[in-house]
Amino acid sequence: MLSIRPVKLLAAAAILVAGGLARLPVESRYTADLRARHIAEEPLNLGIREELGQSFFIAVLGGFRSLVASLVEVQSIESWQDLDYVKVDAQYSLCTKLQPREFHYWDFQAWMSSHNAYHYYKWQDDSRPGATRAWAGQSHVDHAVDVLHNGLKHLPDEYRLYQSLGVLAGDSHRNRRADHFEAAEYYRKAYEKAPRRRFLWRNYVYQLAAAPGHELEAWKLLIELYHSPIEYDRSPSVLTFLAVLYPKISLLDPAAILPPEVAGQAALLRHKREDYLRRLKAEGPPRVQSDSLKQRLP
Repeated sequence: MLSIRPVKLLAAAAILVAGGLARLPVESRYTADLRARHIAEEPLNLGIREELGQSFFIAVLGGFRSLVASLVEVQSIESWQDLDYVKVDAQYSLCTKLQPREFHYWDFQAWMSSHNAYHYYKWQDDSRPGATRAWAGQSHVDHAVDVLHNGLKHLPDEYRLYQSLGVLAGDSHRNRRADHFEAAEYYRKAYEKAPRRRFLWRNYVYQLAAAPGHELEAWKLLIELYHSPIEYDRSPSVLTFLAVLYPKISLLDPAAILPPEVAGQAALLRHKREDYLRRLKAEGPPRVQSDSLKQRLP
């Protein structure tokens, strides 16, 4: 027969187990809620141990994820100086795993791929034939788009990720898969996330004006910008797009009227726009210098 002491121990153990099981779903929901509100950190994938190395891995387990991510980014500078963009990408990828809710790691990884690596492989890497260099450049743009989409899975309300996607989607000189309507949609989503950033709305309208089949829609929005009480809405780009679109709009909507201010210089504005596009096509997008980082460091 069991003595009183073992019975008490078993009863206490049973109570603890039952209490733990009862608390488990509550604590799981609480933790999930904290992660959804970006308060608690994402669970760490222990598979990154080999990527980190023993010292950094121990530091991460000790709660220094943010510090380790910063140190890995500092290491990426040396790789960037060596023009080792494969290693740079791997290092920023590691940063995003450690701190997936830190915007600038996603943004920098995408920038390094779509601008620095793109220009290196397309213009400076003489070891590849021309066609291969062009393919390599496009593959880095595509990779940057994937990076930004992955970033949105962790930061769905980060307008700057949508803005960066808009930049790449509308860059027809760097991105062979450029789509101005797709770029417009990214800018629209960015504006929805940050309605005080009025420039995002203007960029939405500009991209829409450049998208075939959306001229009438863009025209109405351009006229609204032209008459907007906000000073910066009436930008030189608004005047230029009004002048460029009017010949086609006049056929689609005979009632459309070009504002007198624009009508007086419409021919000049169209000429400047055509000249700009012609020079851009001949020269290509501005090259990123190999001795300069992205201009907006955190």
